[in-house]
Amino acid sequence: NTTVTNEKGDPARIPTPNRLIELLLAATSLSQYVVRYVVINANHRSLEHAVALFAYVAPITAYFLSIHNSSIRDSYMSAGVMAVFYPARFLRLHYAMERIVAIAASMRYARLTLIRQEVISLCSDIIAAILTFSSLLHSGINWYCQVHHIEHNNFSFLDAIYSIVSK
Repeated sequence: NTTVTNEKGDPARIPTPNRLIELLLAATSLSQYVVRYVVINANHRSLEHAVALFAYVAPITAYFLSIHNSSIRDSYMSAGVMAVFYPARFLRLHYAMERIVAIAASMRYARLTLIRQEVISLCSDIIAAILTFSSLLHSGINWYCQVHHIEHNNFSFLDAIYSIVSK
């Protein structure tokens, strides 16, 4: 579970500096993305724009929802529907890795052969897929349990990764 607990085992508030850092990073990344890829770049990829929007807007919205809701203040997984958008972070990581490999392949001193490019791309695809589906499973189970008022404390993100990889 992603809930921070205190010494008694009760849910503790997420520290304010942590929340502010996440808000600042998401807002900065969103503004950079809007300027770089929406305003300047004419090459529009609709799926990548949707993923970036969900990856950056979800933490910003969760922050503002947590100001007035104590359950969200204790755990961002309590953000309801917003928690389902957290896997977009890993898809965003996947798109970033594709760009990095493409840039590195065009540089002479990197010496990335076609086989090395494909191996790096394949490894990053596998890691991004595992993390995305694990995050989707973890946030989906948390959201389902919150909606139906089911008590569960034993299913962590690492359990989600294990269930994705082991099957």
